[in-house]
Amino acid sequence: MLLDTSVCVDLLRESARGVHGPAHMALKTLGDTRLYLSMYSVCELSTGAFLSPQQQLEQRRVADFVQHLTILYPDIAFPTLYAEAAAALIRADTPIPAMDLLIGITAKSNGLPLLTRDRKHFLHIPGLAVEYYGTAE
Repeated sequence: MLLDTSVCVDLLRESARGVHGPAHMALKTLGDTRLYLSMYSVCELSTGAFLSPQQQLEQRRVADFVQHLTILYPDIAFPTLYAEAAAALIRADTPIPAMDLLIGITAKSNGLPLLTRDRKHFLHIPGLAVEYYGTAE
């Protein structure tokens, strides 16, 4: 299962509050499922840490969080998969933010479902299995 950035942010926030909320509950239902993270989500999480008023603390929290996950990097076929999906979305007049497409294609190219809190954009990526929790649309 590939975790979307929204899941990671929720997990980090829930942990900071000392509360196991919806994100933790979603992970609990996965049991022993192996968890992955796109390097693009690591980029988004790191950007959030750099923007935080507590930059050093947040950078440490992100580093501690990602060390427990397998980070996936693009391979040589990735640009073509991305371009095909981006072109199909543009033709269908349903383009999505580039980072969401990069994360979605990471999941798809590795044969993994994507867990997200915000499924709206990911549902437009053909052939991507999307699982979600929460009510964000």
